[in-house]
Amino acid sequence: MSVSGIATAGYPVAGYEITRRTERNVAGGNFAKQAAEAAQAAGQATATLHGADEGSGDITIFSGAELVSGSSYSVYRTQDFDPENPVFKVKIWDKSGNVTERMVDVSKVDPKNCDTVEMYAYTASLKESGKGSFEDTVLKAVVTKSVKDAESRTGTWSFSEKFDWAKIVNGIMQSEYRYGDLKGYMEWKKFLGFLEI
Repeated sequence: MSVSGIATAGYPVAGYEITRRTERNVAGGNFAKQAAEAAQAAGQATATLHGADEGSGDITIFSGAELVSGSSYSVYRTQDFDPENPVFKVKIWDKSGNVTERMVDVSKVDPKNCDTVEMYAYTASLKESGKGSFEDTVLKAVVTKSVKDAESRTGTWSFSEKFDWAKIVNGIMQSEYRYGDLKGYMEWKKFLGFLEI
């Protein structure tokens, strides 16, 4: 299985450190610009990666971009965040730069019937609470959406359409098993456990 077109950067969590190291290793240090130029030169679509919500005091948990749709998204922990009432701010930019913002109460998210905005907030909450790493939660949600996108006829799945994330993850997990990737199978099984609430 090949998943492409995923760009993530977490601020200031584990994913950010990986991205920062990569930036330092690229000549000139401007990794995002060079990656966009390389994708454009290869005839692929590009997207602007938004993230920091400067001046708001909100902390970016993670940001990503979808190259196919040209959209970008970020999940934030607001200044008044309360772990007892976990509400995250999620922003989505379309390819024209128009932004949509939603507040998501993760205690009300049903992974078997939720949209991408809700799932990204839900997995950000899992990571922030220490229940799973960036790779075990947020990154798995991004990959799951990419798999769903690949299955759709239009190439990308709307951020607002609801679907059963556990069903898609179960399919990915079973594919890993069929291909003999038992380590991958166990990683996806762990993520499925987060979704079966």
